[in-house]
Amino acid sequence: MPLTETQVKVLAALAGLLPTEALTVQQLSSRTGFAASTVRAILGSHSYDGFASGSRRRPVVWRITARGRSLLCAPGYRDFLPYQVTTTNGAKR
Repeated sequence: MPLTETQVKVLAALAGLLPTEALTVQQLSSRTGFAASTVRAILGSHSYDGFASGSRRRPVVWRITARGRSLLCAPGYRDFLPYQVTTTNGAKR
């Protein structure tokens, strides 16, 4: 099932982080401009689908998973990435 633009934007905000970084719901809300309740619902969905993971400790912080990053490289979602994706042959996508 395709993601909505709002779902993609939340996932893309996580994709822009370094592997050692993570964001709380409030931080994601500030970065995306979406209400915290919207971000929380989207993260629940992303977690269920394996696109994002939350920490088990409080405050809960969120990271994108390899599956989520792979999804964002798909043609319909690439434009939302905060960086350009380079293929193995060097072509930019």
